Amino acid sequence: RARRGLGLGFDSELTGFTRTDGVGGWRTRLRPEFSYDLARPGWYLRPAAAWDFTAYSLRHVSAGSADSPTRSLPVLSLDAGLSFERLAGSRAARRITLEPRLYYLYVPYRDQSALPVFDTALPDANVVSLFRANRYVGGDRVSDANEITLGLATQAFSSRSGQRFLSATLGESFYLEDPQTTLPGEVAQRRHRSALIADLDWRAWRDLGVRYVLAWDPQSSRTARSSVTLQYRRSGQQVANLSYRYLRGQMEQADASVAWPLGRHWDAYARGVYSLMDRKSIENFAGFQYRGSCWALRLVTRRSVSSRTGATDSGFYLQLELNGLSSVGTGADAFLERSIRGYSASNSKH
Repeated sequence: RARRGLGLGFDSELTGFTRTDGVGGWRTRLRPEFSYDLARPGWYLRPAAAWDFTAYSLRHVSAGSADSPTRSLPVLSLDAGLSFERLAGSRAARRITLEPRLYYLYVPYRDQSALPVFDTALPDANVVSLFRANRYVGGDRVSDANEITLGLATQAFSSRSGQRFLSATLGESFYLEDPQTTLPGEVAQRRHRSALIADLDWRAWRDLGVRYVLAWDPQSSRTARSSVTLQYRRSGQQVANLSYRYLRGQMEQADASVAWPLGRHWDAYARGVYSLMDRKSIENFAGFQYRGSCWALRLVTRRSVSSRTGATDSGFYLQLELNGLSSVGTGADAFLERSIRGYSASNSKH
């Protein structure tokens, strides 16, 4: 809660992990946080201090390993930014902002090699990951850090409607000390800068938009990751996407997906993912929905690669939904929302 700029937060989590082979058990995380929010028109300053405590109660540990390891460390951060705004275009039709941002993060090193890894991984390099207090997602690792992140964003809005039609962000982290925390099998990076991240979201024309994300590695002067998506979205039930994704040395994929009404009661869904690197299909599915006056039926069939050996699995999702009541069957709507960018099952009326 906040009072006169002061903030107090507390996050807690208790998670159980069960495995057929290997270490399992419980993980408890406690994270109290104090912050101060000093904001005025055109600028803000937000220092914060948190304490991250994690404790495990493990089963099936190997001989000589602790069954109740713990981790405890402080997390200190400072987030500051400016906001400039001006009108542009004929008759001041556009409102344009310029938003520089500085984020400082300090987390001391703790040896976490005795802790298990249940749900932790490195996220994709993007603008959000630059300004996170932990470079990992999941609760099994908290990375040490002594770094400064600089960002610059600009947005363009229609002065009449307030609708945003352009958003662009550029950001990069600078390491004052090399991070030492790693996951099993991860090689510690010895570099002074992160990848340079660029994110462009442009509403090109009415319902047509383009999203481009780039991670540029300054050390090798090569693209580390990139993606571009062309999307037509008239509503949550009328969406078409065409995407290209690249991860250097690991992935190069083309992806097409669509959710489209075929009439008053019928909707169709489809998606295809093709690996340009392996020259084979990764995932394909197709399905339909029938919407009655008080019920809806969704059916989706899917075929996808399920392992690194190239083995494929086939399956189907079937869901009956009664208006005003809960649904029955496998969650086809949740699967479609995860798989088709911009699709929303809640927006079912045209």
